[in-house]
Amino acid sequence: MPGQWNIMVYVIFVAGRGLPVRIGVDIDGVLADSLSLWINELNSYFKKDKRVEQIRLLDICETYEVTPLELSVFLARKGRYLMTRPMPITGASQYLGMIKKQHDIYIVTARDERYKQETVDWLNKHNLPYDELILLGSHEKKEACLSRNLSVLVEDTLEIGVKVSSAGVPVLLLDAPYNQGALPDLVYRAYSWFDVYRTIMIEPHLLNPSHTAGPRI
Repeated sequence: MPGQWNIMVYVIFVAGRGLPVRIGVDIDGVLADSLSLWINELNSYFKKDKRVEQIRLLDICETYEVTPLELSVFLARKGRYLMTRPMPITGASQYLGMIKKQHDIYIVTARDERYKQETVDWLNKHNLPYDELILLGSHEKKEACLSRNLSVLVEDTLEIGVKVSSAGVPVLLLDAPYNQGALPDLVYRAYSWFDVYRTIMIEPHLLNPSHTAGPRI
């Protein structure tokens, strides 16, 4: 169709003349469909009945009314299972692979270094290409994004997106029940991996606060 042809010509033009940029990508909730697995395991272990919209990813202890020690024991027993069993988010492998043909991919995750081998194996198993794997062991991603000079971060946690964007790094927030609400400048909601691909490869000019009119949700 003519519209599809125009888009294809534009992509080829950009790929031929554009320079590679560095794309940051989270794992859990962005590449890995982890949340339902985490909720099932947490509910079973702590005998709760939490729903996805009740989850606060940055404070599981408060959500489940448990101590940090109790959560540590849970992770010691279930951590490797939780890192290796999720399926990829729909479209993640396809569109990440297409982006990787032109740009550099930096995986920026809160996963701990002790899960490095499990994480590498999972990424390889599901054909998710990358140039560097950064396991932070915390949710503080701003410095990692700045030190690697990332052009954009694909993330699912709004609080992380707010911190990263405050340092001038645009964030594509992959839509989820737990990240609803108004978005600040430089945080843009993506509803699928096709949206992520389209914004990075076809409409990168949209990652600019001048294209925003009023609060966004």
